[in-house]
Amino acid sequence: MPPKSKARAFRNTPAQAPVPSKNEPPEPFSRPTSKLEPFLSTLSTNHIYITHIDTKPVDFKRKIFLVPVLMNVAIVGLILWRIKYILPWYMKICWSLMAGARNETSLDTAWMSYNDIAKEILRRSMSFVLDLMIYVFIWPWPRAFFTGRAAGNPVLWRFIVGFNREEIIVRRSRRWFQAGLDMLEEGSEQDLVLRTVRQAVDPMWMNEKTGYLMLSKEWDLDWKLMVTATKLCDKKKMDMKDFKPTIFIHDKTFGWMTIESAVASGTAKEEEGRRKIVAFKDELTVMGKENLFFRWIELVQFESSQPGGFGPERQEDTMIKAKKITCYAAPFSPSANYDGNRKSITLTLNTRNPSNPIINVD
Repeated sequence: MPPKSKARAFRNTPAQAPVPSKNEPPEPFSRPTSKLEPFLSTLSTNHIYITHIDTKPVDFKRKIFLVPVLMNVAIVGLILWRIKYILPWYMKICWSLMAGARNETSLDTAWMSYNDIAKEILRRSMSFVLDLMIYVFIWPWPRAFFTGRAAGNPVLWRFIVGFNREEIIVRRSRRWFQAGLDMLEEGSEQDLVLRTVRQAVDPMWMNEKTGYLMLSKEWDLDWKLMVTATKLCDKKKMDMKDFKPTIFIHDKTFGWMTIESAVASGTAKEEEGRRKIVAFKDELTVMGKENLFFRWIELVQFESSQPGGFGPERQEDTMIKAKKITCYAAPFSPSANYDGNRKSITLTLNTRNPSNPIINVD
């Protein structure tokens, strides 16, 4: 029996929304299509998953991936050097203690002062602690990078998938998510989960990062699932579009539920507006006018925070000021001109958050 209350974190539907049927989860959740079954069967119910398509340039992905490769190779090299340097010393200590063979590590405490004994104990203890720290905290990095098994590893992922213009990215929640949490029950725990998810699918944030850079304290990349998803597409069992930005959450009553990114991060209209803004920002960056974009944002934030609200008159005044900034900064650029054929910008009052107006780029 599904809960009577609806999930409240993403309030994108009217107050008089229709009551969901007993076989369907309440909004904003929905059942995944049957085409996703091959992928859903590989997911763990203990995690939340987020999928999307990484469309960053191939050369950019190679450069980004080269950084952790070189870093982990350097770490392995330093660890091997440390082993070569310290292992003979440890072997001599073990041989002296266990076999009684005298060597340079043997200590005759009867003829040593207390200060010398204390210094030698401290020196050996520091060496033991240093190597223990390397083994516990540093060695797991290259081990997980090159030979990780639980969720796969990035080296195996790149070896199988390679570098492509479109790549499937699958993120998995870390320990902050409590397995078995009733996501349909209103409360602070539900709010925390959905707020974290909403931040993870913010369009502007996702547009600035390639998939490998989305590792964070809240989200891990599931390399094994990324390989599985790619193979499903290669075998024509699924399509790339099936992995559009989507959140997968498991519920005891309804099983796997989905929230599409447009619903998770705002209304579909706002999602489209953000996409256009991101594209416009990229275009200004190519022109060398990225600072112009941030000057617009600062102007809008300043005007919208002034007393009296951000009504039509203030919106119009803000547009006039923004137009002056544009004409001064890029007078000969049709791409950055409000009156040009390619781009126009309008401000709309955000009824859900009046202090944060919606910027539309057409």
